[in-house]
Amino acid sequence: MNPAFPIEKDAIMAILPHRDPMLFIDRVLNATESNLTAETHVDPAWPVFDGHFPEFPIMPGVLLIETIAQAGSLILGLRQSVAPGSFVGLASVSSAKFRRAVKPGDRMNIHVNLVQERRGFYKYEGVIDVDAQRAVEVEFAAVQMSL
Repeated sequence: MNPAFPIEKDAIMAILPHRDPMLFIDRVLNATESNLTAETHVDPAWPVFDGHFPEFPIMPGVLLIETIAQAGSLILGLRQSVAPGSFVGLASVSSAKFRRAVKPGDRMNIHVNLVQERRGFYKYEGVIDVDAQRAVEVEFAAVQMSL
């Protein structure tokens, strides 16, 4: 793996099968064989904010976990570790802690580490920071699946 950083959204879409409105990674800042750092601007125009606590809009926790999971999948995509005709899907969330709300206009800094890899099964640890404050911590697993 030796891509030029940053990797912008158009190049990310060539790696991940996600598309707007479900693609939550705007830019990959750095990556190694087992770590990735990315960022996302939380756009106030995202439709989720019209229905999720509209008087106090915050990013739903499940979408924060999805954001970190997408960053984890990007590690494998950048390494070209995903078999043709397959994708990596979320298998379990063993721990999630939400430390502060993520609001429209925030910039999320996403950090994910691949801590275990075995025959198409992957364990990760990930975090989201906003304004140098921890917003989310999660431990999760993903599995490579055939289409």
